[in-house]
Amino acid sequence: MRGRLFSRLRHTTPLPLAAMTHLTITRPEGKRERKEHWANDEGTAFVNPWPSANMKAMGGTAVAKFIWEGLWISKKDDLADPSKFVKSTTVDFTPPAQGTVKATWLGHACVLVSFPPPADAPAGARGVNVLFDPVFSVRCGPTQLFGAPKRYTPVPCGDVNGLPEIDVVVISHNHYDHEDIPTLHALYKKQADHPPALLVPLNTVRTLGGVQAPKESVLELDWWEDVVIDVAGKGSVKLTCTPAQHTTARTPFDSAHSLWASWAAQSVDKAGDTGASVWFGGDTGYCCVEHETHEIDESRPVCPEFKNIGERLGPFDLALIPIGAYAPRWFLSTVHNSPIDAVRMFHDIKAKKAIAIHWGTWDLSHEPLSEPPQLLARAREQLGLTQEQFDTCALGGSVVVPVETA
Repeated sequence: MRGRLFSRLRHTTPLPLAAMTHLTITRPEGKRERKEHWANDEGTAFVNPWPSANMKAMGGTAVAKFIWEGLWISKKDDLADPSKFVKSTTVDFTPPAQGTVKATWLGHACVLVSFPPPADAPAGARGVNVLFDPVFSVRCGPTQLFGAPKRYTPVPCGDVNGLPEIDVVVISHNHYDHEDIPTLHALYKKQADHPPALLVPLNTVRTLGGVQAPKESVLELDWWEDVVIDVAGKGSVKLTCTPAQHTTARTPFDSAHSLWASWAAQSVDKAGDTGASVWFGGDTGYCCVEHETHEIDESRPVCPEFKNIGERLGPFDLALIPIGAYAPRWFLSTVHNSPIDAVRMFHDIKAKKAIAIHWGTWDLSHEPLSEPPQLLARAREQLGLTQEQFDTCALGGSVVVPVETA
């Protein structure tokens, strides 16, 4: 199996896709070698290789305790009127102007990032559209009938038919609130004539059954691998698969069999220089906290990779950083940020501005649904950020930030 896997990973560069003449993808060359985060030689099992990721905290008895305690927590006050803490607005997918990059929050971790058009594009032209973690189903689970958490805020654009044309879809990992097969199926059906490229972490393609994406357009990437995607007439983007502290599973039997990741996205001009830069945190933890606290404990190790991301790829014009589904901290801190973690992460990756994601859509954990923005405000004050630098965004709302050039 090892030989077959490595032969499959020998890519040429660049590669125009015969079935998709609107895209050209420059892929990694050579073959992969086993990395520290691989748990086997085949690249089909993975670990978080840092002291900050104490995955024993999420063992079987801990899961049972988490579920049991959650049965006695009422969210009825928040659920009675989510609009009190999740503001919404009419979605506007107007392309950004030259010299800016735009992000539109579509709920939970789903964000559409619109890069500026090429320098020689006519007025009103668009650049490359990259859609992160699209999940438009009502329930984030294996069935829409029962069991899985039900969306308490709507998809602001309705469904995939309300989206503009998408050039690249990027998935952070295969949990149901981030990888939704019905949404992907609908998107590729809608864009059958111009299917987007689909980027996923290692060993995730096995979970994409039913998605009618041309096989040439689907790429699995390991941490620190990158691709450049040129969209005819729209420009080019470089996407780098970067580390995250998390885990994966689609069933009770495939825990950590697919990789998890954050992503860096950068526009690329005709000379090959990078311009607008965005970091997508996806779903990640930062450190292991054993008690119910949101204070910083300097004795607790933090994941070192976020500073590494900042040093290698930063600074970022815009970061999309998760802030929700963190309680109880003794159980979820290794895999989900609390707002204090998110603000520390902001500094580590060298973000200039950030908006909060991974909240305001599904009830996934024990904290009050309205609490993440409150704790974000407290964390900003504690660590010296302004609301302008890092804030929540209205559901369906957009932020447009200037691109600083060297």
